[in-house]
Amino acid sequence: MTPENLASLLTTLDAAAELVEAIEDPDLQRRHGWDLAGWNYELVPWGVRFRYRGEKGRDPAEVLARIPLRNLRDDSAPPSAVLLMS
Repeated sequence: MTPENLASLLTTLDAAAELVEAIEDPDLQRRHGWDLAGWNYELVPWGVRFRYRGEKGRDPAEVLARIPLRNLRDDSAPPSAVLLMS
């Protein structure tokens, strides 16, 4: 999955949690039709940092799913996704 595709899936906090689960669960990836090979994640106080380790011909990248402070009490509000490529 490209970093841009992963970022486009981050429409809700539940979607971010589903991606975290899918990274750990190949069966869940298959059910969604996702290929998350090369992706890992780090839970941080303000959200989730998804990291892609570059494979042949692809650069490393990070996608940050940030929870704005005002949304800490409203988990239905979408996270903001920030795509960082190096």
